[in-house]
Amino acid sequence: MILPLGLTWGIAAILVLIAFLCEFMDSSLGMGYGTTLTPVLLLFGFEVSQIVPAVLISEFVTGLSSALFHVLFKNMTLGSTKKPESEKLLMSNPDAQPAGSGVIASKKGLIDVKPTFRQRIRNLTLDTKVVIILTFFGVVGTIIAAIISVVFGFSSVFKFGIKIYIGLMVFAMGVIIVSLINKDIKFSLKRIISMGAIAGFNKGLSGGGYGPITVSGQILSGREGKNAIASTSLAEGIVCFVGATTYIITNIITSYKATGIVSVGELGLAPILVIGAFLSAPLAALTTKKIDAKWLKIAVGIATILLGLFSLTRSILGFLNIW
Repeated sequence: MILPLGLTWGIAAILVLIAFLCEFMDSSLGMGYGTTLTPVLLLFGFEVSQIVPAVLISEFVTGLSSALFHVLFKNMTLGSTKKPESEKLLMSNPDAQPAGSGVIASKKGLIDVKPTFRQRIRNLTLDTKVVIILTFFGVVGTIIAAIISVVFGFSSVFKFGIKIYIGLMVFAMGVIIVSLINKDIKFSLKRIISMGAIAGFNKGLSGGGYGPITVSGQILSGREGKNAIASTSLAEGIVCFVGATTYIITNIITSYKATGIVSVGELGLAPILVIGAFLSAPLAALTTKKIDAKWLKIAVGIATILLGLFSLTRSILGFLNIW
């Protein structure tokens, strides 16, 4: 069997292990996969054009798989919190019978119990609502930022400034989490919406900063650590699907226009990263479940601080052409 990109079995095995470790950190703490994996892959000699789609595709696959295990281990609950009105009526009225979609027949006649759209939304679990919010604003923010970046063609100085801003934001949020460890924070859906929008915008401009901001932002909005991590895994997986799809479609259009040949881009690295990252999903979700809530919050705070410092260091050294 011939490996992609001319890799040896030894190098492929090392990459699988690295992807496993990076995704274990990401799925158990909700952050760090792309931030730590990308510079490592650059050190191996891979080009950015090979790394970006592979990371997006692997994050999409593992985001969904880790979300599945988070649900199985009850780190989050998806779906509706309330029984449908039709089921309640059938339980409380033995004479009532289903008479079609959303209709119950009883001694009082036909009763329309089909819930409205607003009622369906209201009945969703908090985890489901948060995932929808993070996904929506993540996708919208990513698309808007990507369009702005392409249209205005930001200079290297501007992009450096964006990376410094994201690094400082991530670092500051980690410090705030650690400083508020023993304080109960009142839940705020508005804060989650704003954090989702900021995280999506940041990811569209720089490719990073989504996980640390959404996880720490949820905790600072009053969410439990395990719920914040699980919700972020699913939301980021969907956002990465949009990013990967956009990448592939863009390559198909540009390659066909330029050469008349359809090309999806350089995806040879993706299967290797998917294998390593996928294998870590169940272990990471189980780890999140087993860690005490207070220690999980401490771990998230410290990881956020370290990722912020790492991002700042890498950005400064990269700007100076040292890294």
